[in-house]
Amino acid sequence: MKSLEDLERAFDRGLNAWESGIVAAHAEKMGKKIVREVKRETKVVSGNLRRRWDSRVEGRSDGADIIVENDAEYAEPVNNGHRVVRGGRTVGYAEGRHMLETGIATYQNVYLKDDLQGMVDDLGKKMRG
Repeated sequence: MKSLEDLERAFDRGLNAWESGIVAAHAEKMGKKIVREVKRETKVVSGNLRRRWDSRVEGRSDGADIIVENDAEYAEPVNNGHRVVRGGRTVGYAEGRHMLETGIATYQNVYLKDDLQGMVDDLGKKMRG
């Protein structure tokens, strides 16, 4: 870089690349890895609960949100715990399996640092032109 104009152009390229998809592309990859870890934590009875985990990315002006969800109607009670009711009376409590939280924690411990570094590296490449 020879001048402030060169530096300004590099920042503009980096900002445009950031806005045009680096964040979204990396967030999508991160979401898939999170889902993989959550599925590993999900106990299989019929396989329906494990199959229905999915992720999506919602863009924001300052980044992106990774949404991990399961559309099985019993996913939340299995994850968080629930009352056990027999004959209209509560007879106990089933502890939650916390597969979502455990899967996210595993992702954070194993993959997050490398994934964020990959995002920064891609941004650096775009800034250099």
